Amino acid sequence: MKGKLLFLAGTATGFVLGSKAGRQAYDRLSAKAHEMWGDPATQKVISQAETIARDAASVAQTKVSDLLDRTEASVKKEERKTDPSTDGDNYEV
Repeated sequence: MKGKLLFLAGTATGFVLGSKAGRQAYDRLSAKAHEMWGDPATQKVISQAETIARDAASVAQTKVSDLLDRTEASVKKEERKTDPSTDGDNYEV
């Protein structure tokens, strides 16, 4: 509940301050953000980050796949140990 109240208070404060700053401050901030986004240096960093993220995702996918394969093999091995039908002793009752 305390978190909700803090969020609402922060939202109200931001609204009041934003209203007092007016449209000009928003327009300046927006123009600066668009300028930075269009900057070639920014786009280069974004491209590098995308490449790093793709490589990391590929490595993670490989590791998780290998882990799942090993887990599956381990489970099957344990199942064979505990399954009486695979003991090799053919006793009829």
